[in-house]
Amino acid sequence: MVTKWTPMRWPDEWKDPSALGLLKGTGINCLLIEKRADFEPVVVRAEQEGFKVAERASPPSGITVVEGEWPGVKLTESGALDRASAGPTGVPWVDSNGWKIRLTAALYPETDVWVDAVPQKPRLFPESYMLGVADAAAHGSRWIITLDGQLAAGILGSRPEALGTWKKLTGTASFFDARKSWSDYLPEAVVAVISDFSGANEFMTHEILNLLARTNQQYRIILKGKVSESSFSSLRAVLYADEEPPDPVLREQILNFVRAGGMLITGPKWGQLPGVPAKGDEHPRYDLRVLGKGRLAVARQDFEDPYLVANDSVILVSHRYDLVRFWNGGAVGSYLTMEPGRKRALLQMLFYAGARFGDPTVRVAGQYRTAKLWVLDQPLPRQVEMEILKDAVELHLPPVSQYAAVELEV
Repeated sequence: MVTKWTPMRWPDEWKDPSALGLLKGTGINCLLIEKRADFEPVVVRAEQEGFKVAERASPPSGITVVEGEWPGVKLTESGALDRASAGPTGVPWVDSNGWKIRLTAALYPETDVWVDAVPQKPRLFPESYMLGVADAAAHGSRWIITLDGQLAAGILGSRPEALGTWKKLTGTASFFDARKSWSDYLPEAVVAVISDFSGANEFMTHEILNLLARTNQQYRIILKGKVSESSFSSLRAVLYADEEPPDPVLREQILNFVRAGGMLITGPKWGQLPGVPAKGDEHPRYDLRVLGKGRLAVARQDFEDPYLVANDSVILVSHRYDLVRFWNGGAVGSYLTMEPGRKRALLQMLFYAGARFGDPTVRVAGQYRTAKLWVLDQPLPRQVEMEILKDAVELHLPPVSQYAAVELEV
């Protein structure tokens, strides 16, 4: 469940308690204010007006704070707006906090997650702030709203451009506040990463989650020690990349999943594996084996490059099982979830390079009858052009901005 609080870091420029009037009607209800003498009048007035007040270093109980990235396309060292950093595929590198939010929520399920991401130059456009809100909220979290100094001063001084940014920012926060039930939906997944995600396993497994998200692979996080039969429900594969072999109980749970038709992707540190060599199948980095109805893919060398591990996993599982596939999407991220009753699915899309003025198309696996599109600047959803295929639907989206969500009904 997403936090009931919509938090904001109080700007240094807002020293007069009258600035609290700027929050009226925004839904912001929790203020992180530094413990300073010149802020004491603000604290007193804020508490009188019903705001929850806390310090940055001491958030309210029941909150876990993630140190995040300012979301968007990563620019080059020069900061030039027309130059972006890119990975080996040539696709612009995207900073996003979705995987961190989901991992933190799995590690600390009794708490709500906030993202602390400070706006960074030169990405200080109105759309950048909208994306900051949406990147966190789409994954069931809340961004600690933080204003750069120039914007904070502009809002206080009633400058039209700054007030326009403020309106878009708070409007985006209100959009998600009105749809908190979306956070109760459960993630759909093709592959799961099983780990304790800590110690010697931290770097590799964290980067695998990050890179799986960048490929728009729908994934699940499974914690060691919290594995049950339902953990493997609907999965095609599990990825085990830890430095130490699994304990006997976990080992048997995973192998039973494989025998029933799943795939295990792992490295030589797993140890000896049963099964027989798969005939006619080859991979430059993996030995493939058959076990029951399923398959084993065992790397010939220890995992060293998380980029290769994540991308190899997508190929090993096969694109035929993709739950979400984009055309003309650009630097897009996606998160597919299903309501507990499995009557309605929700595909949330984040366009990190800015507004899409083309015609993005997205294929979603599953049999759905209707689809409606939500965007940030419209209070009601609209119908979206949908082509029904044998085992999926193709959605032809209109030009969209930083965020869009499609609700699909079976």
